[in-house]
Amino acid sequence: MTEQIKSHPKSFQVGKWFGPSLGTVLLEEEQLSAFRKMTDVLLSDENTESHGAHLAGKIKKEMRIYRSDMIEYGVNDFLEGCVRTYVTEAAKQHEHLKEGSVVTSSVNSAWVVSQYENEYNPIHNHTGCEVSGVLYLKMPNVKGRRVGPNGILGEKKKDKPDSDGNIVFVYNAPSQRNGNPLENGLLELQPHDGVMFLFPSYLLHVVYPFMGKEERRCIAFNAIYRISDKDKTYVGGNTEGMVNKTFYDMEKHIGSTHYE
Repeated sequence: MTEQIKSHPKSFQVGKWFGPSLGTVLLEEEQLSAFRKMTDVLLSDENTESHGAHLAGKIKKEMRIYRSDMIEYGVNDFLEGCVRTYVTEAAKQHEHLKEGSVVTSSVNSAWVVSQYENEYNPIHNHTGCEVSGVLYLKMPNVKGRRVGPNGILGEKKKDKPDSDGNIVFVYNAPSQRNGNPLENGLLELQPHDGVMFLFPSYLLHVVYPFMGKEERRCIAFNAIYRISDKDKTYVGGNTEGMVNKTFYDMEKHIGSTHYE
């Protein structure tokens, strides 16, 4: 019998060649404070227009944010920069960004989500954009209220995962069957104050409800992007260039319930 080879291979790599890239951004206190201040004003202003009719969420207060609001509170450049960095780094990972390439991007819609007890976002994705994001501003600790001896599900559920208030991204649910260790098709995250997630707009996601009287507040937004090579030839992203007008870029009429 031939003796078994014991030498190591010349190279061995495990790479992530499939699936989307998720961006995670942690805000400084100055940035978080500015976003909170902006949304405090928008939520308290009776003239702020609701955006809920255009959204999947079973949430009462989902209010529009305009680009002029972002500029007024000094956060527009920061948000735009986060989107552009996410697109650039994700494109590098998937080898779509060559030397001399140009990345352009633009946020084209945004809204503040003021979520309360029993409200939730059903599974959905976003349209009219290539990138979506969510920035968390106020995340109460809602864990342990539904399970355990004092929860509505009782003592027998106390050892089950507590998903209240969490966001779940769904890429390939069948990969979860039989404990498949080679691929993770679901990603469940517990948000906290000052964290932002950036992801492809087609990626399905769901937000679970929670118990308690506190507010769970975040900003959701969409963006478009375009990558061109050094010869200005289209590589990826928005096929129509950067012309993608929505309410976000339109003039906001202060002191009136009418928006054009």
